[in-house]
Amino acid sequence: MTNRITAKSGGENAPSEGVPEKTKKKKKKRGWLRQKFKVHRKGGWLLYIWHGMRFGTWWGLLKRGNFDVTLNCIPNILTVTLFSPVNSLLYHISEALFARRVAETEIIEPLVFVLGHWRAGTTYLHELLACDPAFGFPNTYECTFPDHFILSEPAVARWFDVFLPKKRPMDNMAAGYDRPYEDEFALCNLGMPSPYMFLAWPRQGPADEDYLDLRDISGAERRAWIAGFETLLKRITFRQKKPLILKSPTHTARVRTLIESYPNARFIYIARDPYKVYASTINVWKTMNSVQGLHNPARDDVWLDEFVMKTFVRMFRAYDEDRALVPRENLVEIKYEDLVADPVGNLKRIYDQLRLGDFSRAEPYVTDYLSQTGDYQTNVWEMTASRRREIRARWADYIDRFGYGD
Repeated sequence: MTNRITAKSGGENAPSEGVPEKTKKKKKKRGWLRQKFKVHRKGGWLLYIWHGMRFGTWWGLLKRGNFDVTLNCIPNILTVTLFSPVNSLLYHISEALFARRVAETEIIEPLVFVLGHWRAGTTYLHELLACDPAFGFPNTYECTFPDHFILSEPAVARWFDVFLPKKRPMDNMAAGYDRPYEDEFALCNLGMPSPYMFLAWPRQGPADEDYLDLRDISGAERRAWIAGFETLLKRITFRQKKPLILKSPTHTARVRTLIESYPNARFIYIARDPYKVYASTINVWKTMNSVQGLHNPARDDVWLDEFVMKTFVRMFRAYDEDRALVPRENLVEIKYEDLVADPVGNLKRIYDQLRLGDFSRAEPYVTDYLSQTGDYQTNVWEMTASRRREIRARWADYIDRFGYGD
């Protein structure tokens, strides 16, 4: 009887009787090459954030991972390698033209920091706040090319959209060069230590974990981080000439450092159902490890679950300890579920409590944004009972604090 699987013409398991040995070796070699260059991308293809690095920073990143690349990532790696000298050149030109004026730039108050764990609704809140024309924010282009956006953004930023997806691969939210973005990615491209560096080498596990809360690094390292962050904020302020709304979940654990550097800053902390946060965070890191990793498949199963579990605890404990350092009138806490139920009402409350100005100037833009995103659906996740029990036990302080008990 003919085997219907192996009898398909040209299939991998097709009979090889009568095929010359030389031909079989060629086919085997081609099959090996196809497998080595096979693209593994959870969530589809996405431009490497590392395209914004200068050559020295990029070379340092490759050395950090001991050049442990996989062949399927070589095409993207080559494009970064070819483009990084261009970033270096543009950086030097930009510095020659603007460095002095950037150094003299005063950061416009108040800085507004959106805090919260990954997948807690920080992006949604950031985009709502960014609707206000009186405020600026780091955008995708600026965070990708932090060394020279002052010089290059007016000329080429729109062309950058050609290389971006219409939707973010992890949650289907809109993407674009001018949309609000996480400044932590800018710090990565500047060559500063960041917990996000594990995205480049996901098989090697977490990286720069002490830079999550900045507590266990040396005084010199902390001063260097503060100076680098200050330079980034001055560049964005010089470009936009507005007070900035910033969002990176990592800042949630850095309130102590941020309030020391910017004592008049405002903070908005957003909480969300921790069971949904856990599942969605696992998904986002798996997706980002895949689309940003310099080796693929990422093979992050051996460390990712425990990383998410313990990072959540470390982040919340740091925030919970340090929030007392913030003047009461400069901190608002909000739940994602409440924000979704009444975004306009909750934004008005935030504006009033944090003294961000007349909300009426922002309301038409917020309403327009909501009308455009009204059909957005969040992902639905399933979870085992044992996993829920583990989350309940390990994240109990957060669950009890915000009322997410079973």
